[in-house]
Amino acid sequence: MKRILLTLLTSIFLVAVHAQVPTKSPDGKFTLNLDENGCMLLGYDVVAMQTMPDKTLKGDKTFESNFQGAKYWFISANNKALFDADPAKYAPLYGGFCAIAVTEGNLRPIQVWTHELINGHLIVNHNAKAKGLWDKNPNKRYKKAEKKWPEVNLKAAKYDIIHAGETQASLAATSYEGLIK
Repeated sequence: MKRILLTLLTSIFLVAVHAQVPTKSPDGKFTLNLDENGCMLLGYDVVAMQTMPDKTLKGDKTFESNFQGAKYWFISANNKALFDADPAKYAPLYGGFCAIAVTEGNLRPIQVWTHELINGHLIVNHNAKAKGLWDKNPNKRYKKAEKKWPEVNLKAAKYDIIHAGETQASLAATSYEGLIK
């Protein structure tokens, strides 16, 4: 019984810590996938993802910028300055939602480790399965997502694909590999 209770409490804690929330920007122009702090990509440094693409480095709120209604955290003042000089260059495409889901006209949460660059732009996906689908034909998928995003961006800020047993909160805390640890 203790083990079940401990597992349940741990699961609840992980959902709260890693929660992503589909949100509309204050001006209503952008649909954003933010965490509980209002951060894009769970506060990971988007400049580092492009300058050191094999790494995912958590930013520090000391080095914070804002762009299109989202907060961005960086690992250094230098990365913050690079972002501030050209935020559209570094911000992830599709409001930080799963790129493969956007090609299908949907919004899904992401796993930061799935990040990659396509045509000089940062994209992220929901999990290993979604990343694998994207990687089969990235240029075709990119063109399709670019075409679909204006329509998807106008949708209500909620995840579209909810399977049996999932909730908006639980969906954000899971990946293809299982519960985020």
